[in-house]
Amino acid sequence: MRTREFPVLAAEDRDTVDALARGLGDDAARVLAYLLLREEESAVAGEPAVRLAVRVGTGLNRRAASEALATLVDRGHVEETTGQADQGRPPKAWRANGDVEETVRAVYGTHAAVLVRRAVRIANELDGDGTPSTTDAAPAPASDERLTVGLNWHPNALHAPVYAARSNGCYARWGLGVDVRPYVGSGAAIGGVLTDDVDVVLAGAATTMRHLSDGASLVPLAPLYQRSMTVLYTTRDAFGDRLERVDQVRGRRVGMPVGAETGLLGRLFLSQSDVLEDVTVVDVAGEEQTALERGRADVVTGTMTDPPALDADGVSVDALPVADRFPIYGPTFVTTVETVRERPAALAALLAGTMDGWDATASDPAAAVRTVEGATEPDEQAVENVVRAVTEFGTSTDVAANGWGWQTVDGWQRLETALEQGGLLDTTA
Repeated sequence: MRTREFPVLAAEDRDTVDALARGLGDDAARVLAYLLLREEESAVAGEPAVRLAVRVGTGLNRRAASEALATLVDRGHVEETTGQADQGRPPKAWRANGDVEETVRAVYGTHAAVLVRRAVRIANELDGDGTPSTTDAAPAPASDERLTVGLNWHPNALHAPVYAARSNGCYARWGLGVDVRPYVGSGAAIGGVLTDDVDVVLAGAATTMRHLSDGASLVPLAPLYQRSMTVLYTTRDAFGDRLERVDQVRGRRVGMPVGAETGLLGRLFLSQSDVLEDVTVVDVAGEEQTALERGRADVVTGTMTDPPALDADGVSVDALPVADRFPIYGPTFVTTVETVRERPAALAALLAGTMDGWDATASDPAAAVRTVEGATEPDEQAVENVVRAVTEFGTSTDVAANGWGWQTVDGWQRLETALEQGGLLDTTA
């Protein structure tokens, strides 16, 4: 009898797997991490891994391992060769190209190019025509370009991946300089990109979809966060009871900034739950918490950062996340057809650098928050907000399968249909 031994991924390899997963998805990241890290094992260094070794080393089944290897070969991160055979035809085997650091960089660059090309295809399907096809979307590290990115709100902890990428030189490593300009709301941000005040914006998915439906020449590049962070929330004092289900708001006053992304998603939430016609919508114009305190509203809309702020003051708060009821992309990078046509490599560099910023934010949330413009030493709540944003709202089954920033035409079309059914597509409403 003969015993065969294979190295296997361990808990201490998790950071490498997570970093690679941002540009590959979970399964392909496990395989690539395994092929990279086995080179550090003297017993197998320099020896390509056969399929059995990959399966044992990663814990993946045959199909998952085969699909992951095919993806890695297709993207040029892995070389397919042959292994040693005791007899008969030599089996297929694979080895990684490069060390961990340079491979992570290559993965991000390749994935960013894929995201730009995918965004173009999605935009074409959403508007029917007029969006350019582009194959030259690979980041160009020596290009020394600049992009101005408009934010959907004043700089805050939820923008940490962008600021961390800029502060840590992640964009610069791709030959890109990034300037940041805040706007007050997603609608204002979209207006900024449509008038060429900025090159790219972060904007809410619902606001973006309304403008797309209205014929605007926009291309959603990639969600910064996969799930909307809008919530419906209240205090026990204002509501008089624990809020556990959306149907409990029937006959109540719901406060929201009607023209803003949170207000739009609040109405969508109520519409999808078939209770919009049974509530009184109160336009509170950014004074949600004051509306609760002064009795102008029983429930209000906000973001996931609002309830914890009240909790910290000792107030009992209940919240219902919109994304738990209806899957909606969170803040998304959006640009124009013209910018995609003229500067695809710069846009890919922006996405590649932002993936680096995500790594920095996930690895050290407190340090990432400190990079945000105007930030001081971050308080515990700000750090907790970033951790929740990354772990709860930055993931989805699409991300697990394909990597950060993944979007589908079905996801956008479902949102368009829901907005239309709720009478919410009109940008003047």
